[in-house]
Amino acid sequence: MPQQCHQQRIDVLVVGSGAAGLAAALQAAEYASVLVLSQGSLPESNSAWAQGGIAAALDNDDTPLAHLADTLTAGAGLSDAFPVEVLVQAAPALMQHLAYLGVPFERHGAGFALGLEGGHSHRRIVHSGDTTGWAITSTLLELARRHPRIELAEGVHTVELLGTTERSTGVLALDQHGEWHRIQAGATILATGGAGALYGLTSNQAGALGEGIALAYRAGAAVADLEFVQFHPTVFRTAEGRGFLISEAVRGEGALLRDVNGQRFMLNRHPLAELAPRDVVARAIHATLQATASDHVLLDLTHLDAAYIEQRFPTIVQRCRAEGVDASREPIPVAPAAHYLMGGICTDTAGATSLSGLYAAGECACTGIHGANRLASNSLLECLVFGRRSALAALDWMERSPTGSGGAVRAGRVIPDAAQPTMPADWRTTLAATMRQQVGLERSAEALEAALTELAHYPTQTLPAACADHDTLTAMHAVLVARLIATGALLRQESRGAHLRRDYPHTAEVWRGHIVQQRGHAPHMVTSITDDITYSAGEPLERMLQLQAA
Repeated sequence: MPQQCHQQRIDVLVVGSGAAGLAAALQAAEYASVLVLSQGSLPESNSAWAQGGIAAALDNDDTPLAHLADTLTAGAGLSDAFPVEVLVQAAPALMQHLAYLGVPFERHGAGFALGLEGGHSHRRIVHSGDTTGWAITSTLLELARRHPRIELAEGVHTVELLGTTERSTGVLALDQHGEWHRIQAGATILATGGAGALYGLTSNQAGALGEGIALAYRAGAAVADLEFVQFHPTVFRTAEGRGFLISEAVRGEGALLRDVNGQRFMLNRHPLAELAPRDVVARAIHATLQATASDHVLLDLTHLDAAYIEQRFPTIVQRCRAEGVDASREPIPVAPAAHYLMGGICTDTAGATSLSGLYAAGECACTGIHGANRLASNSLLECLVFGRRSALAALDWMERSPTGSGGAVRAGRVIPDAAQPTMPADWRTTLAATMRQQVGLERSAEALEAALTELAHYPTQTLPAACADHDTLTAMHAVLVARLIATGALLRQESRGAHLRRDYPHTAEVWRGHIVQQRGHAPHMVTSITDDITYSAGEPLERMLQLQAA
């Protein structure tokens, strides 16, 4: 612990200020004091960047059961049915609640305007133009700012979770002024988002480096499914080299995918063609890029009504124009880029992790909903549904739990020895290159082993008091999550959903399970995330490898 450290006590601590974090904070604040820590500036988050919308079965011809079936299909055999049912059943009422709060969804008559996206059998995408994430997070943020029991803190880096081997009791944090804070909390909710920025070229904001997953893993919580990194099929690379997402909803409105020679290539790939699930489309684009020796394919909107497209997707049209592309007259050059992490901190349907007092929600969590591939527009929905559920569960646990904390005090931070490598100044660039080249859309044992060798050159543990700067601490978290992703990808000897192995191109029934990684334990496989949160019945991976070899 640093010698000078500010002390603070709070009922519920929320780490993260996107849709999941704000939903959790507002729910918890009905009964408790809440502190929200944001690593960046509000309202910066992946949620605020979300374009498409929120999936909810609201049409007369649609049902939550159909939404459930589409989610399970997209998940490639790994989605757990029970948490999916919780998700889809909550969706219709949630849309009404958000509209009541003031989120400016587009309307059609007396109801919501419903869009169509890949993998969905019905029009069910509730949206606010092509900036749905911003509409939701800005509304929730304004409510949080006005709430008397919610405190918002920007520019705060969460360094580690405090507590014992069995229970979380708060966090150690470093603020933007270099001041340390020891925050004791009755319950802690991690809502830190995903890790797409590990890849450099991504649809995510720059801070999406897996902070919450690293914090939970270091504290001893179980994480799973980290090998499943979704690459969004249609990302436009800007002049600055950043990724700008072209929403799936554009294809839902009739946009076509063509190779650089102008030929459609999805017709023979899947019955839904351009509206196939994301993993299918991303793989097809990847294969087309290789076949045509190109770095992009073409997303063609030129046959669609220009006025409608500009009204429906104003941000996309304007951004393309700024990059020199008139989408009404010429196709948009796109390619897959890192977009979403299906895996994360293992939780049940109440957001509880394997550590008492610690909850997780949103992209940093893993309930088993998304399986090997997330269905479009289920992400914001998951953030809001499980953000609220985690807050209610945290409040209930605080009321029932004893004030003492069981278990031994965690060893916590480790002072590096003389042999520990130092963090290179250009770690973001070199780490991103390793992840794109070795742990990208297509993988192999050779590439993954090379990645793990390269990642071993980076330190992942240090004493924060000896290196009190945000960049080094960020790097420690990022490299750890990169290692966990690469490890999961190496262990899973099959191709399934978003995980494509060049050396194991087929899906294997023996791998129909979730690979769990937990500090101090050998990786193992479980059938269900929610039904086996303690993982006492998990199959050791050595056994899985023996079965496959037999």
